[in-house]
Formats: sequence, structure tokens, C-alpha cells
Amino acid sequence: MEEQEEKRIEVPGSEEEEPQRDAAEAGEEVAVDQALQEELARLQEELSRFRELYLRKLADFENFRKRKEREMQEFRASAHADLLRDVLPVLDNLERALAVPEGDGSGIRTGVELVLRQLKDVLGRYGLVEVNPLSQPFDPRYHEALARKELEELQGEVVLEVLQKGYMLQEKLLRPALVVVGVPKRQETPTPPATPGDPGEGEGEPWAS
Repeated sequence: MEEQEEKRIEVPGSEEEEPQRDAAEAGEEVAVDQALQEELARLQEELSRFRELYLRKLADFENFRKRKEREMQEFRASAHADLLRDVLPVLDNLERALAVPEGDGSGIRTGVELVLRQLKDVLGRYGLVEVNPLSQPFDPRYHEALARKELEELQGEVVLEVLQKGYMLQEKLLRPALVVVGVPKRQETPTPPATPGDPGEGEGEPWAS
């Protein structure tokens, strides 16, 4: 009887400890799961921050690359400008030679035409653009007027004659074209005839005494 009573006392004690262990284990699992969720959220937030930083740096680099390319193009244009400016008088002299009326030296003229065409092709590859504004509206940004002629049929300022062509390097003006500009003739306003009795005309009013 004593042994059976001892057994009955031991069994209830073990049954009370088992639910407590299960509750403790369940609580630990919940805590671990919550910690993992928090760590995952932190990592996702950090990943988003690094992705945003990467995209910002990528955009900055692209802007830097475009700016350097633009600066390099401007540097090349500036480096070519001095060379092309020195060659311009050669172009002028060749064109003046071709402006001479043809005579017995037709072969010389043909040779000069060939040289001029080749020279223009070479300079064109470096970005040289001719400014020949004959019969075009006068533009003081690209043309320099050396003389003006008044014509009745004109409605605005027009280039009548190009004394010396201008040249541009891409979009940069090397020298303006020297031109003669036609302007509308000014209409002279006739002076109205004097009317008798006007102040200052003929006999004025008598001086008051």
C-alpha cells in the first residue's frame, strides 16, 4: 500500500511540469520568430538604402561623363580655332584669284579651283562652316556692315554684296562676313507751308506798352 501511494504522488508532479515546458518552448519560438522578422525588416531597409545610393551615384557618374565629353568637344573646337583662323587668308587669296576674268591661263584657274575645293573639304572635316549671306536678311551676330545703300523696293535690311565671307567653327563664330547692306529708303516728310498769322511768321502781335 505504501508503494502504491508513493507512485500516485510522483505521477501528478510530472504532469504539472510538462505544460510549463511546452509553454516556455512556445514562448522561445515566438521570440525567435519575432527577432528574425525584425532582422529581415532591417536588412530589407538597408538593402533599399544601398540601392537608392547606388542609383544616385550612377546618375552622378552619368552626368559627370556627359560633362567631360562636352568639355572635351569644346577643347577640341578651341584647339582647332587658331589653326583654322590662320588658314582663312589662304582661302581668301584663292577665291580672289578665281575672281579674275579667264584668259589664256585657263589651266592655272582649273588648278586653283581644285586646290580650293580640296582645302575646303579638309577644313570642313574639322568643322569649318562658310558664312555667305548674299541676298539674306542682315544679321549683326554673323555679319559686319561696311556700307549701306538705300533702296525703295526693300522692306527690311538685306545683304546686297559680300565683300569677304565669314566662317564658323561648328557653332562658334571665327569671323563675321563683311557685307554691303541694303536698307529701305526713308520717306522724307514734307514741311507744311507757313500760315499767315502764325506766331513768329510775318507781323506778330504788337508789343504791349
